[in-house]
Amino acid sequence: MYVNFRKIYEALLRFLCSVFFLFYFPVEAHHFVSLRTAQVNLRIGPGKEYPIVWVFMAQNVPMMLLAEFGQWRKLQFVDNSEGWVHQNLVSNKNTAIVTKDHAVMYKYSAESVPIAKLEKNVIVNVLKRQDDFIKIEVNGMKGWIKKKYTWGVNDG
Repeated sequence: MYVNFRKIYEALLRFLCSVFFLFYFPVEAHHFVSLRTAQVNLRIGPGKEYPIVWVFMAQNVPMMLLAEFGQWRKLQFVDNSEGWVHQNLVSNKNTAIVTKDHAVMYKYSAESVPIAKLEKNVIVNVLKRQDDFIKIEVNGMKGWIKKKYTWGVNDG
């Protein structure tokens, strides 16, 4: 039986490097970014030599920035899946994902005139934050939604 020790060594080294990167290159907590393109590969480590663990097929998906290493960014999705992507595939555009079915969008930043109901997992552009509400834009419509019904909103 033939055992390729070099491949085992390389896989172990990649794994240990990934663990090292997680603990030694963190960024500030709760900083959100979004995916710049419609297809983004998330890798197990910071480099093209690492295997792909997730493929996101939508643009503007909000992600939490966990760590940075050179030109690579470690990101986490709302469902806690995570991986590394090249910085060119990441945007500082603040988007959010709706986390509640039939979340009400209001005309103003208080429970005013309802103008729409948003389904769970809809991605919205974040325009402004005011108290417990955020001003959003989705499909050309602007309005306000309770922040607690979204994930991906930067503080401030």
